[in-house]
Amino acid sequence: MFARRVLTLFLVFTFLLPMTAFSGRLSEPEELDKVIKKINERQSRNLKMFEKKTKAYFFETQKPETIGALLKEFSPGEAVTIIVISNLSKKPYKDIVTMRKSGKGWQAIAEQLGVKLKKVLKDVKDFRSGIG
Repeated sequence: MFARRVLTLFLVFTFLLPMTAFSGRLSEPEELDKVIKKINERQSRNLKMFEKKTKAYFFETQKPETIGALLKEFSPGEAVTIIVISNLSKKPYKDIVTMRKSGKGWQAIAEQLGVKLKKVLKDVKDFRSGIG
């Protein structure tokens, strides 16, 4: 009787708990959208300071005018994602803007440009933690 209970508990912990943990995990596009939303919520309050921090963070890879233009047209999180994809793909940011305006999602854009969405997500998260 005791052995049966132990075996039952063992099976529950072995097979059912990992499934519930896995089912709660977000997909990469969902997680990217969540990070973009968090950037928007936090940084929309002071866009001038956000623009300064963004220009300082990406000073080696993007012109300040590019960052300013993106922030006038897109939310802070989307602007950062466009910059990250542009940097990773080595494509002009205007190409990504065109794709985004045509209604393409981040995953479709990344795939079309040969960039892994996992890397985009990592770099956007690194940016978020890097600027505070």
